[in-house]
Amino acid sequence: MKKISLLARCYRWAIVSTLAALTLVSCAVSPETQAKMDEYARTIPTCLGDDECDRKWAVARTWTAQISDFGIRSESDIRINANSNITSQSGIGVIITKVANGSDGFQLIADLECFSAYSCPELWDLKVDFNKTINGTSE
Repeated sequence: MKKISLLARCYRWAIVSTLAALTLVSCAVSPETQAKMDEYARTIPTCLGDDECDRKWAVARTWTAQISDFGIRSESDIRINANSNITSQSGIGVIITKVANGSDGFQLIADLECFSAYSCPELWDLKVDFNKTINGTSE
């Protein structure tokens, strides 16, 4: 009886270890995706002063209107919201937020979501494109 119990514990431990390893591997980010994430973080648009921030905010609004599959639902001087609250709609949703960066300036942060049961474009590519467009460095 003790042999069976010990054997069952060993198998249980092996199964739990295998499932934990598979879970960790499934959460791993590919080197290509990590490079895009790093580029996004490195190039987040910043602005100082009303003129520069207003100009970049206008570009962010235009970019959002072009990229989002949903109309702009709400906007203020710190947030542009172009997504859907209807769960059955498909498409790319965009939220842009202007966040104080602690040095009398702001960062413009792009948050994108894909509402689709079939496929989505690479959202990190779009986020990098947002940064390049706002920074005036897009090709």
